[in-house]
Amino acid sequence: MEKKTVQYEDIYEFSTLSGAKISPDGRFVVFADSRCDKDSNGYKSRLWLYDGEKQSVRLLANSGSDRGAFFERETGAVIFTSRRTPPKKDAKPEDVKTQFYRIFPDGGEAELYFEIPAMVTALTQITDTLYLVRATQEALPEDERPKRKGYQVFDEIPFWLNGQGFSNKKRPALCLFDRKDGSFKRITTPLFECGDANLSPDRSKVVFSGSELVGAKRRRGGLYLYDIATDKTTELISPDSMWVGRASFFDDGTIFFDSNPCKDSHSNSLMYRYIISENRYERIGEENDIAFAGMVRDSDGLIYASYDNWSVGRIAAIDRDGHIVKSFDAPCSIQSFDVRDGKIAFTGDSPDGLQELYTFEDGKAVCRSSINVGYAESHEISHAERLVFTNSDGVEIEGWVIRPIGYEKGKKYPGLLEIHGGPKVVYSAAYAHEMQAYAAMGYYVFFCNPRGSNGRGSDFADITGKLGGIDYNDIMEFTDEVIKREPELDANRMGVLGGSYGGFMTNWIIGHTDRFKAAASQRSISNYFTKCLTTDIGHYHNLTQMETDPWAGSDVFWDHSPLKYANNAKTPTVFIHSDHDFRCWMSEGIQMYNALKQNGVDAKICLFKDENHELSRSGKPENRIFRLKEMGDWFKTYLK
Repeated sequence: MEKKTVQYEDIYEFSTLSGAKISPDGRFVVFADSRCDKDSNGYKSRLWLYDGEKQSVRLLANSGSDRGAFFERETGAVIFTSRRTPPKKDAKPEDVKTQFYRIFPDGGEAELYFEIPAMVTALTQITDTLYLVRATQEALPEDERPKRKGYQVFDEIPFWLNGQGFSNKKRPALCLFDRKDGSFKRITTPLFECGDANLSPDRSKVVFSGSELVGAKRRRGGLYLYDIATDKTTELISPDSMWVGRASFFDDGTIFFDSNPCKDSHSNSLMYRYIISENRYERIGEENDIAFAGMVRDSDGLIYASYDNWSVGRIAAIDRDGHIVKSFDAPCSIQSFDVRDGKIAFTGDSPDGLQELYTFEDGKAVCRSSINVGYAESHEISHAERLVFTNSDGVEIEGWVIRPIGYEKGKKYPGLLEIHGGPKVVYSAAYAHEMQAYAAMGYYVFFCNPRGSNGRGSDFADITGKLGGIDYNDIMEFTDEVIKREPELDANRMGVLGGSYGGFMTNWIIGHTDRFKAAASQRSISNYFTKCLTTDIGHYHNLTQMETDPWAGSDVFWDHSPLKYANNAKTPTVFIHSDHDFRCWMSEGIQMYNALKQNGVDAKICLFKDENHELSRSGKPENRIFRLKEMGDWFKTYLK
């Protein structure tokens, strides 16, 4: 059978996987997949069940909105959220309910189990009827909320959050819900912003992090212990003394937590343990310089955490002293994972395919599902070839090259340099639909992890005060290395594109070199004055990137702003922005666009309505396709 080439519209043909959870007896794994739906111009999600005894996967629930599943401890049934009964059109915010359904692994129909009167973001079972809930709550009682028509008043920063809208006087709160009588009680105080929360092994206490948000969000959070029986909360660590992030229990008397120094935006968090009986904490695992992501406590008293090791996802088991006693490498990246009695299951990518469910057997990852196999086998996918070189500063830089579909030696091809966001994230060899679509159109696609990226420790990620400096040099030297190693790449027909930090770097590049003949700048940063003073993370994240503020360091802000150098740009550029992007406001792209147009450079801006910073990942499917098409057409005009 002749294979198809990857097209923009293929986003309707493959799934993204998430939410792996293992059953209490270790036999089953439930997980969700989400796929673009053409009819609704939205997304549909389903639940799948892996049976470890039969080593088979089957569809468990398929209403189109099923997700967030976990196993009920007593019965082994699967509880999950679903919108099978849509809310009323005239429903008020205070009438919002999250519905939970129950279905058994051996089959049958899903039935409505209970409803919680809030927008639930996390749910943990305590007893057979009691649940720990993390939910968005109003900080003010209904009778104290201002009644205004036609306008809103804000008195906090940020008063908006990307993807969530206006957040003034709304908080992620910790609550208790009892299915037996329907009672719903907030544990945290009205202005408290709850971070991580986990149960003790005996399920009598909750450890959680967070702090009161009064006026302006701080990069601070304390550590707290809630006793369920006495309904008493104890502050273990004040939010004024440090920033506590994740918190879990090693055992009933010992808490694990991590803490970020908050002096910058690149340092990995440090690891600590809190000894409850002695009312003290101490640093552990000082040898670790790792940016942990997901975290799960297992019955063996170890904390299992996922992280990036260079570009490969890894799960590590951490003991009470903070030492990594076991580690497991995934084929590529990890989206979600769970651990039960030493058994590990995760959803992740493979370098040669798309996302699937995996388990570890004898330390090796074994693929257990085939949800995306049909797509991978029926399409021509160009394998990303790893390229590692040593830059002029003696630092190894990791990158990849995807050759064009139909590649022939001796024939010249245009190329596209892709730059990731963050900057503290990481590229890998995993399937990337956008890159494969461009490879199918006859482009080389190449990308790397410059300094500032994740996976190689805090020092490697440190570009504080160096934005547009060492990272720019790494990317340019990587481009030189690709040209040297790939003689079929036409150095006179190269384009550059990237989003968020990648958009910043695209804007920076066109103001510092003319080597690229076209550019696509997405959800970008052009002016650090406006970035710090408009974005939902500007007052703590972007200010630490600059190590100063707009008044004391106006020269620093301007020197690191791509807009300063826009008058040097000669590269035709398309700008992609969304009108509800509260992370990188559309004003960033508009400023850069105006600068280019005023200087006679060919440019256009595509402003997507009712989309946010996540347009390329979770925007309306039609808009995701239009985004790819706008960039593809732009590059075709200037590179083909």
